[in-house]
This record gives sequence, C-alpha cells and structure tokens, in this order.
Amino acid sequence: MPMPRAALALSLAVPVLSGCGFFGNLIAPRSPEPGPSQSVYRAAMADFSDCATTTDLATRAAIAGRLAQAAATLQAETRPTDPDHFFMTDRVSAAAEYCTAAAR
Repeated sequence: MPMPRAALALSLAVPVLSGCGFFGNLIAPRSPEPGPSQSVYRAAMADFSDCATTTDLATRAAIAGRLAQAAATLQAETRPTDPDHFFMTDRVSAAAEYCTAAAR
C-alpha cells in the first residue's frame, strides 16, 4: 500500500527542519543557562586576556587580584553542578598565578 504524499512529506520534514531555529525548540531541548561558575570563569578569562596584553604593572596587579578572587570563589563551591567546574577552577588558578608573576 503506497504511503500518502502528505505523510511522506511530514515524515521527511520533521527531521530535516529540526535543525532549523523555528522547529528546533519544539523538538530539541534547549541548552541550559550558564551557571554561576560559568559566569565567574568567563569573566576571569576576559581578565586574563587583559592581563596578558597590558603593559601597565598597576593594571596587571589589579587584574591579578580579581583573578585570585575568582579562583577562590570557584574553589569555595562545595557542590558544583557544572561538569567542567574543576577544569575551569584549574585554569582560573593558573591564570591568577601567571598574572601575579607578570605583575612583579
């Protein structure tokens, strides 16, 4: 028994259009909002970029302080839910150490 054209078109359209932004929210789950550790990490990496490019030692010292505070914030989190939490914590700690050494 042949499949009706409308049913065939629908069976092909849904998987093809699921990548489209219009139908993607109906079929695929949305990505979760970034957690607090993700926000701290992104801000710290922006600071680290500034530390690596600036030549002013006072600015580097201020950035090193912010990075150390961000590392302490991430390390103080007792029950992280982000699977990348420990990776982010290690990177921010290393960035704080680098920036502190560069500020001297």
